Amino acid sequence: MNKGLPVFLHLIIGLFSLSASAQTKLQDSLIFQSAISNTLAVYYSQLGDQSPLYNGSLYTPTGFTFRRGIPYFPSEQFDSGSVVYDGITFGHLPLLYEDLRQLLITKNDNYLLQLVNPRIRSFFISGHSFVRLVADSLNPGISRTGFYEVLYPGPSSVLKETFKKIIEQPSIEEYTVLRFIEVSYDYFIKSGNTYKRVKSAGQLTDILHDHQKEIRRFMKKNKLNFRRDRDNTLIQVAGYYDQITK
Repeated sequence: MNKGLPVFLHLIIGLFSLSASAQTKLQDSLIFQSAISNTLAVYYSQLGDQSPLYNGSLYTPTGFTFRRGIPYFPSEQFDSGSVVYDGITFGHLPLLYEDLRQLLITKNDNYLLQLVNPRIRSFFISGHSFVRLVADSLNPGISRTGFYEVLYPGPSSVLKETFKKIIEQPSIEEYTVLRFIEVSYDYFIKSGNTYKRVKSAGQLTDILHDHQKEIRRFMKKNKLNFRRDRDNTLIQVAGYYDQITK
């Protein structure tokens, strides 16, 4: 616990913790935890520059002009969003996500600040949810630590991983180097306790093999095409699978 917290806040958190320990139902425990998080969020929002949100470093853009593509998602404009940071939810924040280098940026007065990635659990921006996963034994199947977009949050959750890289091309006519951003994606679906990469419709039905025939009929009936519309196909199929396996 932060030693700088005032006495009254320590008392509130202590009371919540004692009450929560006396509960036997998970729902009651979650209510207390939410109350603690909300109390801390209000407190930190009143701290201004002293909030843990502003303990990151100054954000430095790439400094390049790109002929195609942008290093941000979904646009170069700040949007109101939320972030779970150090286990505390901060809402109504100006956020900008640079997915080229996986940097989440906020601003305070005239300063652009990048948050510390390991302290970010998840964030929400422009209608899209992201979660930070660590490539370890707790997340089998995840190939690298980083931010993943949550396309579908059910038991058979669907994640989207975005890769952006800079392509440089010398231009004799313009006496300069032209730069482009190349984008590719990986998709994962959770099967049991493991995330499995999905690269084709065949792989998708193989992963959900216990209802393979039903899923194929569902895809055909709803005209789902993995190659042309991967996001929607995975969302629809995962949702359908969870529905028939309840």
